[in-house]
Amino acid sequence: MNPSSTISLSQYKSPWRCLARSFFLSRRRWRAIAKQERLSVEQLRQQLDVAERENQRLERQVDDLGRQLDNLSNHQPTSVAAVELPRWDKLPGHQFSAELISLACQLSSCVGFRAVPKVFACLNQALGFSLPALTRDAVRNWSCRNGAAILQQNPRADDWVWMIDHSVQLGKMFVLVVLGIRSSAMPVGRALRRDDMTPLAVLPSTSRDKAEVSRQLTELAGHCGTPLAVLSDGAAELHHGALALKNLGFSGVHLDDIKHKVSNLLKKHLKDDERFQAFVTHLGQTTASIQQTELDHLLPPRSKQKCRFMNFDRIIDWATMAQQQLAKSQLTVSPEAERLTTKLGWLNNFSDDLLAWHECRTLVGKVLAYANQEGVFKGATAALGTQLAACRPKSELAQEMQKTMISFYQDNEDRLAKLPRPSIRLPCSTEVLESAFGSFKARQGDHGRGTFTSLLATFGALFDRVTPQKIRQRFTRFKNRDLKQWLKDAGLTNSTQSRRTKAYEKTKKRVTESKH
Repeated sequence: MNPSSTISLSQYKSPWRCLARSFFLSRRRWRAIAKQERLSVEQLRQQLDVAERENQRLERQVDDLGRQLDNLSNHQPTSVAAVELPRWDKLPGHQFSAELISLACQLSSCVGFRAVPKVFACLNQALGFSLPALTRDAVRNWSCRNGAAILQQNPRADDWVWMIDHSVQLGKMFVLVVLGIRSSAMPVGRALRRDDMTPLAVLPSTSRDKAEVSRQLTELAGHCGTPLAVLSDGAAELHHGALALKNLGFSGVHLDDIKHKVSNLLKKHLKDDERFQAFVTHLGQTTASIQQTELDHLLPPRSKQKCRFMNFDRIIDWATMAQQQLAKSQLTVSPEAERLTTKLGWLNNFSDDLLAWHECRTLVGKVLAYANQEGVFKGATAALGTQLAACRPKSELAQEMQKTMISFYQDNEDRLAKLPRPSIRLPCSTEVLESAFGSFKARQGDHGRGTFTSLLATFGALFDRVTPQKIRQRFTRFKNRDLKQWLKDAGLTNSTQSRRTKAYEKTKKRVTESKH
């Protein structure tokens, strides 16, 4: 020992031989770390030199390009010559062609109605096009008319598979949506896309009770034919409505949406779980504490107000990522690492729970992916069971959920035996319908302030790839007066938005009259 050291061996309980060996190994370990850090510093210096040389080269290149641009600008014509567009014949009774209406409808689905006239103006200015000036109301009318015309097609068949669901309530109105796909058109090995589906009905009403749903589905079956199968999220009124079809000769099957079944299963296991509720509480506190800090990139995902357990996968994925960031920060000593530990260190108290929840998340992800891509068919449950067995869950929660989810799939598969062709393949996920609801609510939120308006007529267009030929056919048989009648029958002429507009107009009129 160094005689000048102030450390006294009497303060250690271990023998001096053990202490000497420990100090020696510690010194050797720190020497290795220091050597590695010196190598890292040298590598970074070399990379910095390379980056500086590259930066100098790019600066020279920018200067050269700037001079070339100046030379081109001196020879650039002052105005862009107008580009002659193809000659498009106007639709009978319209000022515009089917090609232009089709283009406007496609653009509106991407950028909204208000932006389409601006896009046309930008194209005219930048590229010299001669596109005519449009108004936002014209684009909206075309989109509504196209969507409502799609809903009037009502193709009749005896092998329809219906996918039914209610939208989330907006105001006092509900909307029952029925999508259809022919059993012979079911894709294999991929998830359903919107263009696979045919929108059969968009039925707004002020009630969603069993009697109303039964009436709506019975009336639709009279137009399109009794379906071969019905898929819903398990709501009681939808089940009752499907049973009412028996009066029309319905002898098919009613399948349950696997995603909603799994969500209800998660709710059953986690709703009253104290550990999970404590975890969710910490999530909310973490959001409040880091959203205006340098850690805002680690914000937890937003929780859904409804169907909260459908957000389970995103929450667990976030927790896994945050744990990795936390573990990485604990290897360094810095103010940022200390702050990260302060804000997210609570995750370490849930390490064992997160292992179990991550196993559940993995199983749920595999079940939902399988349901989306494969549907249900004879032998589907056995194939799914093989995939889940490969996960080898260790926690009791994950093992129990694995058995229950397999039983959900087995229930759907057993129902296929009632069909004339038990080997048929049917969908068992309403993901494509839920996706369409999300897209429509995004559009509705931009224009309707949370209430159904005439925009509901555009819902059918979410499942269609509009073309000029389709516009010609639909606008020939479906006039503006037909659109007005559809909106009136749907109860959308007296919507919350229209009543709000009328209220403001009356107030404005009275204020004007009082001034005079």
